[in-house]
Amino acid sequence: MDKETFKKEEPVCAKLFYQSRKSDRLAGAYLLYGPKNAPLKEVALYLAQSLNCEKDLLACNECPSCKRFLAGVRPDFLFLDGEKERIKKDSIKDLEKRFSYSALEKGHRLVYVIHHVENITDEAANALLKFLEEPKAGQVAFLTTDNPTQVLKTILSRSISVPLVPYGTKEFEKALLEKEFTSPEGEIPIHLSAGEAYYLSRNMASMEDVENLLQTDSSFREGFSIAENFANTYVTSYRDAAFGLLSQVAQSKEPRCYNWIVEILHFLFSSALIGNQEENPFSDLLSSLQKKKDALQRGEEVCKDAITGASLNYNPTLMLSRLLVALEERSKR
Repeated sequence: MDKETFKKEEPVCAKLFYQSRKSDRLAGAYLLYGPKNAPLKEVALYLAQSLNCEKDLLACNECPSCKRFLAGVRPDFLFLDGEKERIKKDSIKDLEKRFSYSALEKGHRLVYVIHHVENITDEAANALLKFLEEPKAGQVAFLTTDNPTQVLKTILSRSISVPLVPYGTKEFEKALLEKEFTSPEGEIPIHLSAGEAYYLSRNMASMEDVENLLQTDSSFREGFSIAENFANTYVTSYRDAAFGLLSQVAQSKEPRCYNWIVEILHFLFSSALIGNQEENPFSDLLSSLQKKKDALQRGEEVCKDAITGASLNYNPTLMLSRLLVALEERSKR
């Protein structure tokens, strides 16, 4: 990543970080959050590099310090990756040990990145909390997540939350709207709705991935329609939304359709909880859902449990009943 790209693509983060460095008022920890295809890791690494740049407040990629960082020579930096496996207590203890000493390079700050901090064990989280509470002078942490609702509140309270956005999603969304796709049967052309294009542009990596999905999984569009209808109806009538969801799911013959309903509702609930401010087909819906945060919090948790617990396809009625009960109980408070 370079300075101009960072400033152009992530203006909120760039302005906050630049002003904080300029006024020498850096926080001890920053939580970078955004959707699944936001450049969480890339931005975290760029900010870590920037802290020890010898020429500018944002990494120049040209000074000796930046070149060493880009080459992987990082004695005062540690990266913990929770993307593929859970972060355990031993990793946090190793972090504490390494950062108990002063920076090895003169004038450098001690910096660490914990990628996907939500994927951390309870023991590791407790150890991290203690480390966040008593940082060494000048030490900075960059934590990342695509699901801030799953990050412990105690970690959130000790960090400055900074939103990130995916690169090129508007262009990808526009291309999806303009393209004619082929149905699995190859007979009926598919034109995506604004909502479908928005969702896919933020949850699929490429046009090829979208084409493959639409050609092999006819249940996506059915699941999307049911989830969107439920979310829109829930804003005005819980009873109508619950009845419509259960009746439509009962009529569906594709188990994968149910999976999509859960995944899409999770996306909508998470977007509302994050406070998504960008212009999109769901703006009015998200604004309305944000007024029901207690219900959304529990609904998002139930969806997340189903996805991470691999319970999809097994008992749709039980899971949807849990979701509806959670939303009903919370909405009555």
